[in-house]
Amino acid sequence: MSLPPEKNEPSAASEQAPVINSHITVKVIDGGLKAVVRITPPSEGGEGPTFEKLREALASSGVTVGIDLDQLTELAADPVYDEDVVVAYGVEPINGQDGTATLLIQTENKGRPKVREDDRVDYLDLGLIENVTAGQPLCTLTLPTEGTPGTSVRGDVLRPKTGKPAPIIAGPNTELTPDGLQIISKINGQFEFDGKRISVSETYTIQQNVDASTGNIKVAGNLVIRGMVTSGLTVEADGYITVMGVVDSATITAGKDIILQGGANGSTLTCQGNLKSRFIENCNVFAKGNIQADYILNSNVRCKKSLKTEGVISKIIGGSCTVLNNIECRTIGSAAGIKTKLEIGNDPELLERQRYLNDLIPELEKQIKNLEPLLKLLRQMNQTNKLDPDKKATLEKATYSHETLTKQLEDAKRELVSINNSLRYKNFGKIICRGVTYPGTVIIIGSATYTVTSNLMNTSFFYQDGEVTLGTAR
Repeated sequence: MSLPPEKNEPSAASEQAPVINSHITVKVIDGGLKAVVRITPPSEGGEGPTFEKLREALASSGVTVGIDLDQLTELAADPVYDEDVVVAYGVEPINGQDGTATLLIQTENKGRPKVREDDRVDYLDLGLIENVTAGQPLCTLTLPTEGTPGTSVRGDVLRPKTGKPAPIIAGPNTELTPDGLQIISKINGQFEFDGKRISVSETYTIQQNVDASTGNIKVAGNLVIRGMVTSGLTVEADGYITVMGVVDSATITAGKDIILQGGANGSTLTCQGNLKSRFIENCNVFAKGNIQADYILNSNVRCKKSLKTEGVISKIIGGSCTVLNNIECRTIGSAAGIKTKLEIGNDPELLERQRYLNDLIPELEKQIKNLEPLLKLLRQMNQTNKLDPDKKATLEKATYSHETLTKQLEDAKRELVSINNSLRYKNFGKIICRGVTYPGTVIIIGSATYTVTSNLMNTSFFYQDGEVTLGTAR
């Protein structure tokens, strides 16, 4: 029996491992800003990386920007295996800058006494309120920038982050300028800032008394005081002023109306609009509009429209009231005969100007008269060439002063004539007293004067035929 033939053993050649070349893998990392290659080592005599194969691997992965050719050359000459090697760099985008804001209004050191230029400290100027005017810049801004785009290693555009807008915005009564570089006020008022929003308030409210803790108050808009105004303090507003409590020995000045719900005592009140007060005692008052009060006692009152007292008390006792139009009240004067002067038909401002000119004209005439002897002497010396340079300078100054004073005198006399004519031919109003007008009361209407010598009931006083005439109040 024959044996089957033997199987052939594998040859040495068939057992040899295959030749393996280096393999190049490309990865794009860091959001496209870098490309790395990883090279596997060759085996069994395989080929290592070459410059051309590295370029081909990058190209097949789309990497075309920022390739480091020196790095590729180095890798081809001295390969680094099984490690990531950066071989291309993109261009990183530059993010935009945030907008900024710079306040132009002082927001610090509020409540501290102001130090004046002469180093004296004003303890009543505490700087609690920052007044601004329409059109005034309140804040400067820088705009955010868009930044600069970058480029990935594959050539894609890398968008930057746009900067954020400034953290301050325009609030009520303010606006951003068209160029976006300023916030300005739209009105006259008080600057307010809450840390994010800039506003201007037309009305400023004080929730307490105006006293040493607040100092003097001055606002560009309206003002509401929920307490009283204490002695020695000054309150000013370009708009209206409302005071809930009493004004005690203080100064109140308003560009519009004054409303005193608690009244005023020993104070100076001035307004360009109407004035309304519960009472007015021992005050100096001027109103360009009407005045209304429950009663007026021992006060100097000037009013460019009409004055009226009303309510249960409704009286005027003592002092003087100068009113352009009408005066109405229930009682004038008192049983004690206190002198009470009421004058109507004449503009109180014109009367004050008339008094000023009547005082000014004699003073100007005196100054001119005192200059004339000096001028005469210097002119005579000048004609004979006896003036040295100092005396010539004195002559020039004296001549200028004389001419200036003479011009002022002529203007003052001309203005006084105009005022006198205006007061003389004015149409007059009435004084109406529906109760008692007591002796001691002096009534002046235009150029006519009437002194009350006995109690008068329900009486009106008006101008007729050059004198004060009495009628029934109605």
